[in-house]
Amino acid sequence: MPAYSTLRTFIAALKTGQTNITRSLEGLINDDEKRQGHAWRVRNAGVFDGAFDPWLREMLGDAGLSTPEIDHVERWPDPQKETVRQEIVAAIDDNRTLGFNWEIWEGADPVSDVREETPGTRRVVFRSPRAGVRLSGVNFGSIHVDA
Repeated sequence: MPAYSTLRTFIAALKTGQTNITRSLEGLINDDEKRQGHAWRVRNAGVFDGAFDPWLREMLGDAGLSTPEIDHVERWPDPQKETVRQEIVAAIDDNRTLGFNWEIWEGADPVSDVREETPGTRRVVFRSPRAGVRLSGVNFGSIHVDA
């Protein structure tokens, strides 16, 4: 969930687990042409660590993420981004889809949980700490989610 989402968007994401980020990532990662075109890049451990390379920022933007959303994903802890990278590689290797969801949780740090829904169906759930969610004092009605 990116920083400064509208209250309506935030509530919808709480109800459905879907955000523009999760929908865009699903579309990108489950697109066979894009999957094969970038498979060699995501096979490198740590490729998502730190600041994103220009190719990755462009690819995420083309998938429908705004600059603030890309910045939000980029700030996610490196070990959590590595978990996602490993799941992407496994989905490519096993020729299966990969789902994404988002939720708030009571933990202190952001987490990327991997859940097997049915045999062969996996989903990455981005869990943002409740403590990092606050109402904006600048833009009333906007919600800020740190990570």
